[in-house]
Amino acid sequence: MIAVFWLFVYLIHIAVLPLLFIGLVRWLKARLQGRQGPSLYQPFWDFAKMLGKGETISETATGAFRIAPLASLASVATVSLMIPWAGVPSPIAGDLVLAVYLLAAGKFCTSLAALDTGSSFGAIGASREAAISIQAEPALLLGLGALAVHAHDSRFAAFLTPSGGEHIVILAVLAGAAAWMCAMAELSRMPIDDPTTHLELTMVHEAMILENSGRNLALIEYTVALKTTLLLGLVVQIVLLAVPLRSIAVHYIVSILLLAATAAGLAISETVMVKLSWRRVPNMLSYAIGASALACLLVAMRG
Repeated sequence: MIAVFWLFVYLIHIAVLPLLFIGLVRWLKARLQGRQGPSLYQPFWDFAKMLGKGETISETATGAFRIAPLASLASVATVSLMIPWAGVPSPIAGDLVLAVYLLAAGKFCTSLAALDTGSSFGAIGASREAAISIQAEPALLLGLGALAVHAHDSRFAAFLTPSGGEHIVILAVLAGAAAWMCAMAELSRMPIDDPTTHLELTMVHEAMILENSGRNLALIEYTVALKTTLLLGLVVQIVLLAVPLRSIAVHYIVSILLLAATAAGLAISETVMVKLSWRRVPNMLSYAIGASALACLLVAMRG
């Protein structure tokens, strides 16, 4: 009965929070830039409108193009049920290795769909996405692995539970910093990529979905929103390891408030930062790998 309750809670969060989070980021960016901007609920209206539109599909596309958005959404949604990103117990006891590679499988589906249309811009975006993943995925896996070794358990519910200890603050800072940089890379946000750019030759994620429209585009946009909320929620839970909160209600409220704070941080960073040159992206991701390696070294030294 308890598992069914938490599943219901998570389904509500999965349905509401991702689009609301994206709407908050866009609303805050508009205010910081002195514009009125879209409504906080505009992503909901856009999603509903795209679901009702028809699709234009390339003649060279196969069934993979139509299935890929649904497969990508399924992989991200499954991971979202494994990680307690919303501050409440997750309904599925997920393992970190399984979660990382489920996310990789969803990314593979999106890249395959981009290549399936025969679009040159889609191929450029898929190539860049793969190049970023080569560094981002090991950094994320090492950072989460350090937390798992510290907790002697690879399940998210175990190593994301505050356990105290004199060095947990340093470990949380290192793993959290690595997870944040990996999230920015995985989501193709500043300074890795500008999500609002219209220059196809500089795009990463956006270049891969240029051929999508209608329901397929709606699924992709929602998947990106869910993945954004999931990864940034994971960063919040890593940070909260340094602040033990025993009450589930208090932990939930603090998690939601910090998730809103990350939306504000994302809006500020995308307003004041500029996009890195493509050749400098590996340099940034090397910092994520370095932070994760230091977290692993700290756990190894503590025995």
